[in-house]
Amino acid sequence: MEAPVQGYMQGLTRPSRWRQLAIHTTAGATLEAGALQYLRGNLEMQAVSASGSGGGLGGFLRGAVTAAATGEGMYKTALKGQGVVYTEPTRLHLLLGELRGESLIVDDGAFVACVGDISVGRHVNQGFAQMVGSGEGRVQPKLTGSGLFALQSPVPPEEFQLLELQNDVLKVDGNLVIAYTDSLQFSVERSSRGLIGSAKTGEGFIQAFRGTGRVWLCPTLPLHAGPLGAVTSL
Repeated sequence: MEAPVQGYMQGLTRPSRWRQLAIHTTAGATLEAGALQYLRGNLEMQAVSASGSGGGLGGFLRGAVTAAATGEGMYKTALKGQGVVYTEPTRLHLLLGELRGESLIVDDGAFVACVGDISVGRHVNQGFAQMVGSGEGRVQPKLTGSGLFALQSPVPPEEFQLLELQNDVLKVDGNLVIAYTDSLQFSVERSSRGLIGSAKTGEGFIQAFRGTGRVWLCPTLPLHAGPLGAVTSL
C-alpha cells in the first residue's frame, strides 16, 4: 500500500458527470441524427428529413441539395412504436421543456430529442444582417406541435430563465438565447453604443424579441466559455 502524499492539498473538484437521456415512449420519438445509442422494445427506426419525408432516393437527393446550400444536417432519426430509447452519453446538461401547440426555434446544435405530436423542421434566418449580427447559422431546428422536448447546453437547467413575454420587448446583448417560440418577432439591431462604440468593444448588434411568447435565456453562458471563447462541455 502506498503511503499518503504529504504536504499536498487535493482539489475538491470532481470529474465532469456524464448524462444520458432515457425516453420511455408508447408511440415513438424523434432524435437528432447520431444521438441514438441503443433501444429496447418494439420500435421501428427511419431516417426522416427536415421536411418530414422519408429516406428514399428522391428525398435524399433533395435533402443533399438543401444541406449543401444551408449547412444543415439532412435527417433526424424517427422511432415508431413502444419501448425505451437511450441517447449517447454527454457531458452537456439536458434541458427538458414542453410545447403547447406552438413552434419553437432552437439554437443550432442544441436539439436532442422530442416525443408527442411534434414535427421537426427548419427555420431560415432571412437577411445578411441577421446572420452576422445574431451569431446564429442561417438554418435552425424548428419544433412544431405539442409534446416534450430535450435540448443540450453547457449551462445547467437551474441557471436558465424561462421568460414569458406578454406584448413586451426583450433585447439581449450576446448569443444567450437557446430557444424561443416563433410567435415572437425576432430581429437583430445595432446596439445603442453606435458605430464608434462597436469599433472599440467589438459589440455592435443585439437580439430583439417582440410580442407574446416564451424565451429560454441563459445569462451565465459566458461563464461556461473556454479560454478561447469556445463553450466547453461540463
